[in-house]
Amino acid sequence: MQMKPPFRTPHRNPLRERFAKLLPPLSFAEPLESQYRNWHREHARERVRFTMLPAMGLLLIVCLANGPFRDLREVLFAPDQMGIVDVLRFGVLLPTCLAMLLVTYTKLYSRWLELAAPAVAVLHSLCVIAFDLLMHRQGYSLSSVIPMLVLSAYMLFGMMATKATITATTIVVAYGVTGWAAGLDSGQRSFDVAMSCCALLLGFFFHYSFARTQRLNWFRNMMLTDSVHRDALTNIGNRRMFDVHIDRLWNQATRTRVPVALLLVDLDHFKAFNDHAGHQAGDHCLARVANVIAQSARRPLDVAARYGGEEFVVLLFDVKRDRVEELCRELHANLAALKIPHPASSVGPYVTVSIGAACVEPQTGRHHDGLIQLADEALYAAKEGGRNRTVVMDREYATLNTGAFRVPRTRKRIEAA
Repeated sequence: MQMKPPFRTPHRNPLRERFAKLLPPLSFAEPLESQYRNWHREHARERVRFTMLPAMGLLLIVCLANGPFRDLREVLFAPDQMGIVDVLRFGVLLPTCLAMLLVTYTKLYSRWLELAAPAVAVLHSLCVIAFDLLMHRQGYSLSSVIPMLVLSAYMLFGMMATKATITATTIVVAYGVTGWAAGLDSGQRSFDVAMSCCALLLGFFFHYSFARTQRLNWFRNMMLTDSVHRDALTNIGNRRMFDVHIDRLWNQATRTRVPVALLLVDLDHFKAFNDHAGHQAGDHCLARVANVIAQSARRPLDVAARYGGEEFVVLLFDVKRDRVEELCRELHANLAALKIPHPASSVGPYVTVSIGAACVEPQTGRHHDGLIQLADEALYAAKEGGRNRTVVMDREYATLNTGAFRVPRTRKRIEAA
């Protein structure tokens, strides 16, 4: 992976290149951009939760509460305007505030925040602008609130830079256009629009600077994590990375109730290969096999790793047995296509692998050690059945007693045979 952050380069256009020198692009090249967006969504969640409750709660109190707040509304709005005010209060502000809180504090966050945040920000701003127009009849104005709404698009909803800028610009344009349409063309109104534009620019440059710094820090941390979690010989994940990933993936699969699969892949007679061809040839063989195995884990939540020695693992998220069997057949075929000579093998003239696969649906109260154990037993069965084959187990998980193997632990004797 590159040490220099791979930001997207602008198209070959003199004007865009000059602009890029002033404001370098924020987007990474794929697939890093998608990885960063997924990280940002979860990373911003705590901040959004911390700010959304007081913001939405305060807005609901001011707009809906009785007592002094009702007296204030009666002063700010004429009696014949209260029908419009009530429609905005109960028809727009109340449901959108509740919807935003629901999205923020439930499982809907990951799926709906990116759609809800800009929509709620614009709707709330339009309500405030409408209140401002109505209040002019009584001699009052909410012009001082508009810059706060513009800045909230950058700071409150956890939006990415482009979406926050579009949302903030929409608020400023709506404020200026509605004032012009209502005939509010005084010097004070022009000044208020100018202040909103200043808030727009200030929020943009602040958010841009913050976003670029955050992206650089994320990339550096990812590079550091990648170096710690990558196997130096095969250039795929190592045991440490697998242990971290399976714990996270197991918990996610338990919450979402989707199946996971684990493939344990072991090179047949690899000790004999090393004894015959030497350890350098063995290292080269491991690297080539690892490259084939990594092709089975191309989706974002799948992972391939070196489990130890000549043993590899492939962890697959939300996958069924028929797909696992298909992937194992592809893996055998791709490895056979390499035609790595193995004169010391009793299976055939080329390097082969045995695969033990386990397909389970995680359940609350069960640990992923059971998944590993089931795949281990399947691999043992593949070895005992003659090697260069796949054994898939799934129904056996229902009767599995984690930590108590149902087959004799004679693998060392089988490996040496």
